[in-house]
Amino acid sequence: MGKSIAQLYKFARKHLKLNQKEIAEELNSSDAIISQIETGRTQSPNYEYTKFLIEQGINPYFLIGASEKIEGQKLEDFIHKEDYEKLKAEFEDLLHEHKTLQNVLKILQIEVDEDGNVKKKT
Repeated sequence: MGKSIAQLYKFARKHLKLNQKEIAEELNSSDAIISQIETGRTQSPNYEYTKFLIEQGINPYFLIGASEKIEGQKLEDFIHKEDYEKLKAEFEDLLHEHKTLQNVLKILQIEVDEDGNVKKKT
């Protein structure tokens, strides 16, 4: 395919016929952050943006450049609405807990690497 991850996210957003401001509003974020993702000024796209695109029917493999097929199946197409809402609520709870843990670690000046090793910031 040859496109950068940033280009793929931008293409996916345009495929959904949304502008950066609309995405930012959906994510309770700023359009500046969406712009940074789509221009490659961040190391990687944020989780919320990725999740949103996949929920809207963008093929996750397209977003990493492993497929040229942009359209995937929307989550709501293969899970009952009630189950989807429960899953979404549980995910939001987990996300809140994750952010809380990140804040606690930040306050305590503790870092955790990819292997789960903990070290105190100096």
